[in-house]
Amino acid sequence: LKLSLLNGFLLIVPLLAWNLAFGPRLTLEAVTSDAHSPKWLLMAENITRIVVFALPLFLPMDYKGAWNKAGLVVYALGTLIYFASWLPLLLAPASAWSQSSAGLLAPRLTPLISFVGIALICNAWPYGVISAVFIFIHTWHGIQNL
Repeated sequence: LKLSLLNGFLLIVPLLAWNLAFGPRLTLEAVTSDAHSPKWLLMAENITRIVVFALPLFLPMDYKGAWNKAGLVVYALGTLIYFASWLPLLLAPASAWSQSSAGLLAPRLTPLISFVGIALICNAWPYGVISAVFIFIHTWHGIQNL
């Protein structure tokens, strides 16, 4: 692994910025609570989160191949879907959608689309696998609060 100037972390920045800007505004206990999750699950989630958000620093972006170009589309759509999944929770937390399992878990599941886009852009299928493991654990944590 070597550090490159145009690396996958540039694609992580919008996701991190969104989380930092709007995460504190989420007020639903089903989203914010850790009370129902075992410590080992929280630890596994945090370890995989660190890997998924740090590993792209070492993944150079590539725009030459068809898969890389498809990855840009997947990443852009996934990021928009992820952002949209937060809106009901932020704007209408008492709505039926925001109180439903699907509404509560959507922000936990949808980042996988963006992560798959990053894996395609960076020619890094292991990153896609690690991201899927993180999303599985992240969603499992969310299910604990339903």
